[in-house]
Order: sequence, then C-alpha cells, then structure tokens
Amino acid sequence: MNLNYMMKVKIKISAICLLLLTSCNYLKKKKAIQKMEKEYTEYQDLHKHQGTENYNVITLFNENSIIKEKLVEQKQQFLSIIGRDEKLDKPYRKKIDFLGNIIGEYLIYRTLKDGTMWTSDYYNNWLINGNDEEQNYIDPLTYSEKRDLKSWLIKFDELYNKASYVYESSWSYYMKVENNWYKFSYDKKLFTPETFDTKVYEKYPSKITPEEVRMVKIPEVFDNLLENKTLQLAEYVEMDKQKSSGLNPISFSSGYYMFELHLPQGDILKFRRYGAMGFNADMNIYQIPKELGGSDEVFFIEQLPRQTYPDKSFAGFYAIRPKNYKELPEYKSYSEKEKKN
Repeated sequence: MNLNYMMKVKIKISAICLLLLTSCNYLKKKKAIQKMEKEYTEYQDLHKHQGTENYNVITLFNENSIIKEKLVEQKQQFLSIIGRDEKLDKPYRKKIDFLGNIIGEYLIYRTLKDGTMWTSDYYNNWLINGNDEEQNYIDPLTYSEKRDLKSWLIKFDELYNKASYVYESSWSYYMKVENNWYKFSYDKKLFTPETFDTKVYEKYPSKITPEEVRMVKIPEVFDNLLENKTLQLAEYVEMDKQKSSGLNPISFSSGYYMFELHLPQGDILKFRRYGAMGFNADMNIYQIPKELGGSDEVFFIEQLPRQTYPDKSFAGFYAIRPKNYKELPEYKSYSEKEKKN
C-alpha cells in the first residue's frame, strides 16, 4: 500500500476525531450554559451582586484589583488593605472599619508591625494618627562619631538597648525610641573587612516589644465556615475540561462553583465563583474576632483571579454586612469612640 496514501488516511482519521471531540465539548459547554441560565440565575458574581433582603455586598476594591496587603490595626480597630488595579496599573491603600466602611485612602509604603509606614529615606504616621506628612529619621551620630568605629558602636549599642522596635534593611538600622525613629546607615568607608567583623550584626537582630505590635493578619475562616456548614457548595457546573493523554500529562477542569453563605439573620447569599483545580484556592473569607472588636454579622471576601480566565475569574475585595448594621452593638461602640476622639 502506498505510504503517502496511508499518511493521508491517518490525517483524515485524526481530523475526524478532533472534529468529533470539538463538537462534543461544544455541546457539553452549551448544555452547561443553558443550565446556568435556567437553574442558577440567582448566583451572581460578587462585583455584580445586589445582595439579599437583609444584607448588602459592598465592593471595597473592584474586580480588577489584586490585594497585596490585608492587616488588622488592633488598637484603633480598622483594616489596612492595599490593592492594585491591574487595568489602571494603580496601587492604593484604604483604611476600612470592621463594618466595611472606607474611612480613609492613602499612598503605598511598607507597613511595619507598629503601624509605621516605612521607606529608607523617611517614614509616615498616617496609619497611626492620620498625619500624612513625611517624617525624617533622626541622625544620632555626631560628625566625629560617624568616622570612628568605636564611637559608632557605642552609640549604636546604647540606642539598640533602649529601642522598642528595631528594623533592619540592607545593613541600615532603624530604631524606635519613645516614638522617635533613628537611622544608623552603613558606611562602606568605615566598615571594611579589616576594621569591622560583620558577625557583630548577628548580636543585633531586628526586634519589637509586644506592646508595639498593632498590625496583624486578618483571621481566615474559609475552612471553618465549610466545617460548620455556614458556607456550602450548592453545585459545580463544569465549563471546560481536558484529560491527560499522550505527550500532554496535564488534566484539568474549570467552571462555576455555586456558593451559599448562610448569614446570621437567616438570609442565604448565593454567589458564583469561576475556578479551576479546587474551589477554595481562588477565594479567601475573613472575619474579625469579637475580642478584637469585630462582628459575626460581617464577612470580608477576597477573590484571587486566574489569568487564564480574565473575563470569568475576577479579583476584588468585598464586605458582606447587614443593611441595619448601624443597629449592631459594634456600630454603637464605634460611634462612642469617635465622639471621644
């Protein structure tokens, strides 16, 4: 039999198989879309969700925003959230109270554990006291001390022992003493291999006293909500699937996860989330514990997008809160604090 003829037959068979597979996938996807439109119209993406009878869905960072920082400020009781709008290529920080209200917006800095907004050249106390002015570090060394290694180390050791917070970056030390920040800069002329044993830095690690710590991570509750059935998966509607075969070892499935969040006042928030390879990998849910001043009526949801599904797998940060949140005891305590301040 002619070799070219055999090759043509194989190519035709492969083309027919591919056509059948494509047609099969098309029909499956069409059925899935019809099922979505018929059975799951109540399940909406969070950035489009209209809420329930008693609860609102508040968009704190839009569906294009990837969240870079999620911290709780314990003493003044608010969230510090940094998000980056990928479409606008714009990062920004927001103060958000525990009930989902935006109470301030500002620029991006590195956030230290005491709430100081840090850069190598200056710092900012906006998170701590609302002051947005750039603050200069105090130079603790005289002209002669900067040129004498022994004097430098004596002053360094003195302030290190007094400091409640020591932050080290690129061999420069930043020391907080009685709410003032001092900076010790690394000088290549002074610290040479012949004059300075770099092991001395091992004696002076970064440190912070417990009373200075005010920025902590937001507690995640996704798994807890699943365990106590506050969060339930109603169904997974598969939209795309690929089985491993031959030289392609990858198999995957992606589609819409239909979630139901059972809320304290009896409502059920029905929403959907497009994901792949496990539904909890692309979403985090947070609650502020009551001992920190939070409410079990308020949930915060962060969505992590998948680049492979830019028009389906959205980002953003959202608050789920009661429409009557101003009647909650937590709101009353906030109001009393604001009056005192």
